[in-house]
Amino acid sequence: MTDTAQTGHAADAWPRLAAEDLRTLAWLHESERPPQVLAALYANGFPGALTLAGQDDPWLRALEAALQALSGTACDDGQAAIPASTEDDLAADFAAIYLTYALRASPNESVWRDEDHLMLQEPTFAVRTFYRRHGMQAADWRQRADDHLVTELEFTALLLERGELKEAARFLKTHLLTWLPSFAKTVSQRAATPFYAALAGLTLAACENCVDRLPAVAVLPPLRAAEPAAPHGLNAPEHPC
Repeated sequence: MTDTAQTGHAADAWPRLAAEDLRTLAWLHESERPPQVLAALYANGFPGALTLAGQDDPWLRALEAALQALSGTACDDGQAAIPASTEDDLAADFAAIYLTYALRASPNESVWRDEDHLMLQEPTFAVRTFYRRHGMQAADWRQRADDHLVTELEFTALLLERGELKEAARFLKTHLLTWLPSFAKTVSQRAATPFYAALAGLTLAACENCVDRLPAVAVLPPLRAAEPAAPHGLNAPEHPC
């Protein structure tokens, strides 16, 4: 195989690998994971193996340090080890970010973009409209809103897996990257545990690196939903995930 062919093969694989990164990050934002699970993830190469994060990225290094502490692994870069967070620490931090909103850093786009900072407002319906154009809908908007960080990351991953690279770029620029920088900055400053502080920062870095690799597209103007009723059931009745 020639160098040109190898380069082309790597380019073909990149969307799938990028999608895997976003799905892994979404999984970590979705639910609190116990320290032993996070330690196992670290032992299997996370976050160092991420396609969307450079090895010198400060947030990647910060997340590695947090996971090293959780796994009881000594730092190998000569820096002092950070204290390991307990399971209770992680649970409390997860709740403060994603459940009680005690950090005042909502994981929902609408709260950041609506002038009254409310959930389920016009940005939510605009995201829903974007999903519907691709035959998708949130699994259950009552449990997790269409514009929740997890849902938006999973939808971006789906577009990458389908090879809809322009649409992935358009969604990132029109929606996810309009509010994720504010969310990441707030969480990284206010989180009680190094793990969640670094996870927020690395998620932003991954999305920014992703859009930099995608085709250049125009940002869509704000869309109004055709009707405000939310669908049940990110599901694809006619399209495989």
